[in-house]
Amino acid sequence: MANEPELVVRKAVPTDAQAVLKLLKILKTESTTFEDTSDEVDPATESEQIKLIGKSKQQLLLLAVLDGEVVGLVTVLPTKAKTIGEIGVAVRKRYWQRGIGRELMLSGLDWAALSSTYSTITLTVQLRNPRAVRLYQDIGFQTIQTLPVTISTGEVVEAHEMQLSVK
Repeated sequence: MANEPELVVRKAVPTDAQAVLKLLKILKTESTTFEDTSDEVDPATESEQIKLIGKSKQQLLLLAVLDGEVVGLVTVLPTKAKTIGEIGVAVRKRYWQRGIGRELMLSGLDWAALSSTYSTITLTVQLRNPRAVRLYQDIGFQTIQTLPVTISTGEVVEAHEMQLSVK
């Protein structure tokens, strides 16, 4: 459709700091699936973090931009195991079920396979989010274990730890 806004998935750059912090504040009110410390970070510090992440083979921050607005992100971060990275995806609620989460996930996995030092990517997904569980299974993630996790509200919920080999 000619009037459909185009989704752009791109690496974050230091000038995105303010938009990233704004997105994190919104996501914190819409989801309990990720940890957010954006209240403790000022734009200058976030800008420096984005600059460091951009140079890293172990960290990634991609943004989903729709009509100039940052509507989602994907991160890949190191774990205690040197060959395993952890991926996380978050999309603003009003943009759910538009394929943005899938695009972010696939873009993050492409980076992991082609540019990172990781051979395996892991994630944790709450079982009460069956759409996400199905998405990750469709992509090829395998469940390693089911475990209780404490979410940001303090509630304990069941979750799958899932992994995917990328190399």
